[in-house]
Amino acid sequence: MNQELSQKQRQELRLTPQLLELVKILQLPRMELQQLITHEIEINPFLSDELLDEQDEAVEKVQDKEPELPKEQEIDYDYFFHKEWRASGYDFSKRSEEDDDYSLVEIYSQPKTLREHLLTQVHIVFNDIKDVEIGEFITDSLSDEGLLEVSLKDIGEKLKCSEDDIERILTKYRYFEPVGIGSRDMRECLMTQLEFQNKMNTTEYIILRDFFEDFMTNKIYKIVAKVHIGETKLERAMDEIKKLNPKPANGEWGKSGDYIIPDIIIERKDDDFICSINMTQFPEVHLNKKYMEILKDKEHIKKDEEKFLKQRLNSAIFMLEGIHKRNRTLLRITERIIMMQKDFLNFGASSLRPMILADIADYVGMHESTISRALEKKYVDTPQGVFPFKFFFSSSIKTESGETSSTNVKEIVKQIIDNENPSNPLTDAEISDILKKRYSIMIARRTVAKYREQANILSTVKRKQYFKEVK
Repeated sequence: MNQELSQKQRQELRLTPQLLELVKILQLPRMELQQLITHEIEINPFLSDELLDEQDEAVEKVQDKEPELPKEQEIDYDYFFHKEWRASGYDFSKRSEEDDDYSLVEIYSQPKTLREHLLTQVHIVFNDIKDVEIGEFITDSLSDEGLLEVSLKDIGEKLKCSEDDIERILTKYRYFEPVGIGSRDMRECLMTQLEFQNKMNTTEYIILRDFFEDFMTNKIYKIVAKVHIGETKLERAMDEIKKLNPKPANGEWGKSGDYIIPDIIIERKDDDFICSINMTQFPEVHLNKKYMEILKDKEHIKKDEEKFLKQRLNSAIFMLEGIHKRNRTLLRITERIIMMQKDFLNFGASSLRPMILADIADYVGMHESTISRALEKKYVDTPQGVFPFKFFFSSSIKTESGETSSTNVKEIVKQIIDNENPSNPLTDAEISDILKKRYSIMIARRTVAKYREQANILSTVKRKQYFKEVK
C-alpha cells in the first residue's frame, strides 16, 4: 500500500457566530425576538433599552477596526436554515425573585393553568393520601382535550391499587370544574355534563346513552324510528346536546391563547397604502454610551478588559445589524404585497389575487425558501384585519374571465354550503357545477372536497338534517 501526500482545493462556507445570529434574527417570530433582545440587554453591557445621544459618534471613535459584516448578497440564507444549526436555538432562563422588576402582584394576578386548577380541587375533595395520589396521576394523564388517555388497569399497576378505587376517584373527578374532565371518551364526557345538570331522564341523555353512534353519524332517522318522538322534541334535544362541551380542557381552561401582535402595519394614506414596523410593546435597544466612554478611556482599563469590551461591542453591533436587516426584509416583502394585493386591501378577501413566493422572492432578491421561513409565524395588520403573512399566498384558479385565487374559491365554497338547504345538502359534484355555472370557476369534485375538508366542513351525509322529513 503506497502512501502519498496530495493537495486539494475546495470552497466551503465557514460559519461565524455573528453570521448565525444574523440569520436567526431574520426567522425569529416577534415574541421570540423580544425575548432575545431582552436577554442580550441583560448580558451585554453595550446594549441598553434607554435612548442615549451621540452614540454613533462614540462608535466611530472607539472602534479601531470596523467589524466586517457580510454583504447582503453574499449571505446564503438558505444554507443556514439547515437542521444542523437550527437545532442550536437560544435558551432564555426565566426571571427569578432577584430580578429588579419582579412583582408578586403580577405573578399572582396571572390565571391558573388547568393543571393547577385541577390539583387544587384534588387536594380539597380528597383527604386520603392514596386518593390524592390517584387524583394527581389522573390529572397528569389527561389529553389536550381533557380526556383520560390511560386505562384504569394501567393506573392500577402503576400506583399498586385496585381498579375499583380508581373508578371511585374518577367518578368524583369527572364532576370537577370543568365538568366532564377526566372522562374516558366523548360519550362519557357529554353524559357526565347532563348528569351534573340532573338531566338523566331527558331525551338528550337517552340519545347519548343508547344511540351515540347514530348521533355521531347523523343518522337521525334511525333515532326517530326507535325512540318514537316528534320532530320538535328531537330537534330541541339535539340543540341541548350541541350546547355541551366534548373537549372540557378547551374554552376558558384551554391552552392560553397567544395574543397576536402584528410585525407590520399597513395603513391607508390618501389613495395609497404605506407599511411600517410595529414598535408597540417592542423593547428599545441602543448602544450604551457609558460603556463606550469606558472603552474609549484606554489608560484606565486593562488589556484583557479592553479585549472583552471590544468583543461585547462587536456582538452588540451585529445584534443591531440583524434587527435592522430583519425589519428591512419584512418591509420589502410587505411593499410587494401592497403592490399585488391593493384590491384586497380595498375590498376584502373576495378580491385576493393569486400570489406565490416567487413573486416576492424576485422583488426582494432572496430565495423562495428563505422568504417562506422569514414569514413563518409573522403577522400583518391591514385595513381588512390582522392576517398571517402566508394568508396572502395562494395558487391560481382559472376562470372564463381570467383567474382568481384558491383562497377566494374556498370562501365561495363556504358561502355556497352556508346557503344550502339543510335537509338536502349539496354534494361536492353539485358544488363543482355551481362554481362552473354561476362563477365560471372550473375545478374538479375532488378539489371541492379538499377545500371543504380544509375548512372543517362535514360531508354531505353528515350535514344533512332530517327534522323536516319526520312525519
